[in-house]
Amino acid sequence: MNFKNASAIIVLMLFAICSNAFAQDVQQNKPQKAKTRYLQISTNPSTVDLYTGSLPTDFASRPDYTSPAFIPVPEDSNNIIVSFFHPDYADTTINITLSSSDTSFIIVALRQTYDDEKLIANQELLKHRSRRNLGRYLQWTSIVPFAASGISALVTLYDISKANDLKKSMENTRIKNEKYDEHMQDFKDYKKKAKTAKTVSKVFLGTGLLLLSAGIVLSF
Repeated sequence: MNFKNASAIIVLMLFAICSNAFAQDVQQNKPQKAKTRYLQISTNPSTVDLYTGSLPTDFASRPDYTSPAFIPVPEDSNNIIVSFFHPDYADTTINITLSSSDTSFIIVALRQTYDDEKLIANQELLKHRSRRNLGRYLQWTSIVPFAASGISALVTLYDISKANDLKKSMENTRIKNEKYDEHMQDFKDYKKKAKTAKTVSKVFLGTGLLLLSAGIVLSF
């Protein structure tokens, strides 16, 4: 092996070593995405509404989870606040410290309450939650009549456009012949369909507004 070939091999080896070291350095300095861990919660009673994060203002809102549940927790979080609600038990909030493993496990036994005022208040919360759920359902349902109203409005515009075209065609016709009579009949038909579609559009629009308004009111 001559000197030139040996020098070329050495240069290539040095280049490969430097490239590998650079790649490893970039990989080490690259920010790592936080891995998601899980908190498995079981309760007694078996079905309890769970609220995570900050303390809930009330329990009339929809729960984040229902036990038993697997709650995702970012790896960089060492604890999570969980509030427990059941209408026949005393509600409680726990700041749970997570283990370093992939999944943490906890079993929470709630204390049954015999306070009549508390039990009545909890039932009122459930009724309020049901009204809110109904309100959200009505808001989503209002999309259907709104869409139907929009379609009917487009049909109305189309029929009006066709009626106007036929009207112009008749105005430009100097002799009333069979074609004129045909255009006249089509004009009346499109005008009648436009009127019907306009009425349908108004009915669906009113229905959508009624459902949306009722949904907004019930959602509070």
